[in-house]
Amino acid sequence: MPPAVHSFPRPLAHNWTSGASGRWCGPISGSLRVVSEVGFRGGVHSSRVLTMAPGHEVRSVRPGAHVLSSPVGAKFVPGAVSGEAAVVAGQEEELVAPSEEFQATALVASRAQYDEMYKRSVENPDGFWGDIASTFFWKKRWPVKDGKVHTENIDVRNGRVAVEWFKGGQTNICYNAIDRHVEAGLGDKVAFYWEGNDLGVDASLTYKEVLEKVCQLANYLRSQGVKKGDAVAIYMPMLAELPIAMLACARIGAVHSVVFAGFSAESLYQRILDCKPNVILTSSAVKRGAKIIKLKDIVDDALSRASADGHTVGMCLTYDNSSALKREETAWTEGRDSWWQDIVPSYAKECDVEWVDAEDTLFLLYTSGSTGKPKGVLHTTGGYMVYAATTFKYAFNYHDDDVYWCTADCGWITGHSYLTYGPLLNGASMVVFEGVPNYPDAGRCWDIVDKYNVSIFYTAPTAIRSLMRSGDEVFLAVLWLLACSTDIIELIAQMRLITFNFSNFVLQMFGE
Repeated sequence: MPPAVHSFPRPLAHNWTSGASGRWCGPISGSLRVVSEVGFRGGVHSSRVLTMAPGHEVRSVRPGAHVLSSPVGAKFVPGAVSGEAAVVAGQEEELVAPSEEFQATALVASRAQYDEMYKRSVENPDGFWGDIASTFFWKKRWPVKDGKVHTENIDVRNGRVAVEWFKGGQTNICYNAIDRHVEAGLGDKVAFYWEGNDLGVDASLTYKEVLEKVCQLANYLRSQGVKKGDAVAIYMPMLAELPIAMLACARIGAVHSVVFAGFSAESLYQRILDCKPNVILTSSAVKRGAKIIKLKDIVDDALSRASADGHTVGMCLTYDNSSALKREETAWTEGRDSWWQDIVPSYAKECDVEWVDAEDTLFLLYTSGSTGKPKGVLHTTGGYMVYAATTFKYAFNYHDDDVYWCTADCGWITGHSYLTYGPLLNGASMVVFEGVPNYPDAGRCWDIVDKYNVSIFYTAPTAIRSLMRSGDEVFLAVLWLLACSTDIIELIAQMRLITFNFSNFVLQMFGE
């Protein structure tokens, strides 16, 4: 989706950090509002506000680690600095500025810098986002009319509701995510550290290797008649081939529709019937913990239902995930099904880029359907590319030497934006994990953090709770930033039970 005018959030309400003891000064009295995004390496960034029950004592992770919050009804007190006390909404609180250590590496290093960026993004969104967009490669630059790079209508009385960014400009998100870095001399940098479900099963791919695999798959898709604007369904586990498949579609202008490989045959069938792909990419099976899920059986069921309803998928490319299921045990339809490893490696490792308009469709991602029929949300190329890259860069304060890990599945928007496109557009090295956080034990996530020297870890409360179950103390020498998605209220209340021994640490939370 194109960047919104309000993409940078409202000003912060109040900034708290820990005292020298590494704890809050005492139990919280009264209701507490917890700002749902927390400062990055000394920068400040916030959005939605959640309410937490009174009476909880919250322990921060270490002295100097930053948590942002405010009492109900509090207002930001300009000019508050370290050691300064202020009465806010009738309560006396200590306002503590970010430490110099954190500020030294922050991309947004001060409140003043944040305010300046935010002010420009609101008052001059075309200039703000246009300048950022100019840092990417465009085959053809977008036209500027009266200083505008976007048009919008959100009033149904004035016609069709539409917001368009950089229309008329031509680019390709795959080129910007992969080729651009290889051409800049980063071809040998690791793009993916892949960690399998089972211990000891792993691999890594450099940007150059990813580019070659993307090109081979893109050439295969073209050989099957897939062209610009065509839909390709993807129903795969968290193999490195999943983001590679997304990039291959984007390279040739095809529209990928990733379906979470935990959804049923009925759910997959509904999405196939709606977007009508001629090709589906899947895997023989996946192991989630000790459980084997036969994905190909689910695909066959969905394809049979779709065919009965009038749409036949002509090709099913299946990745042989032999660690989960043997080939001979995989359901097969001759003439339609092909093994990925038997065909794709034979294609050329170079593939011409399809340059697309900024407003051409990049992908479809369907709602879960929990409130009715799944609805396909369409994301276009240019605005999404600029927004995903920028929010990743600033929200996670990404630096070139960071190793990043997002535990989301690519079947969700978080996996699209913050496991695939956002990190790759910034040239990041990231972990892709096939398994579940509590297999073979509750410490698996933290073992992976140590194994790959992960410095930025973006996850859900489930993973944090697994840490709680594994003991009351964890040492992670490299981790710098822990970002947490979804409901954080209970999590924060529980975190008082944990002692984190992190070398340098910022807790960042994205509340839902």
